[in-house]
Amino acid sequence: MRRHFFNQADERVHWLTLFLTLPAEGIATHFPTEAACEARITEVRWPNGPICPPCLEKNIALPTTRKPFRCRNCNKQFSVTSGTFLHGRRLGLEKFFQLAAEIIEYETRGSSPTGHGIRDTYGIAYATAVRLKKTITDELSSEDGGLLGRCICVCELAIPQDVALGSDDHLQWLQGELQRRRWQSLGFE
Repeated sequence: MRRHFFNQADERVHWLTLFLTLPAEGIATHFPTEAACEARITEVRWPNGPICPPCLEKNIALPTTRKPFRCRNCNKQFSVTSGTFLHGRRLGLEKFFQLAAEIIEYETRGSSPTGHGIRDTYGIAYATAVRLKKTITDELSSEDGGLLGRCICVCELAIPQDVALGSDDHLQWLQGELQRRRWQSLGFE
């Protein structure tokens, strides 16, 4: 469910923060394979090692190839996406990561990708594109960008200590940082 922002400034701070923490070299370069995406989800979801979703045990048999994890306690099998909105997906994780980054970029500009654009870019049905756009936008709107946002937003953002988070100064600093990076990319700084 999409997070309700108290005002437009809070929403702007949220999307700018996500955008400024995306990898500068791009999602496809940073997460080039399905295995890299799975490894990142595992790292973010279980920083201290996998935990069985049904019984919450840590005694897990790690997969040797592309097999799922298996809990040694309850003997259930699960994957890195079990119990998340990504479970049962047909589109690869690479595409989810790329589409999430695209949505963040659009939201930062105050717009949204179209269902037709997503359909054409990712080769999926229009209805699927619209549903996926809503699902991913809702996930990214949650605190800290949700699981997907925490997976793709890998860069640290060094906010000065004198800037109070959520304040007008915070928004101004983020906008200034965005402008500084634009100028830098054009070779003016």
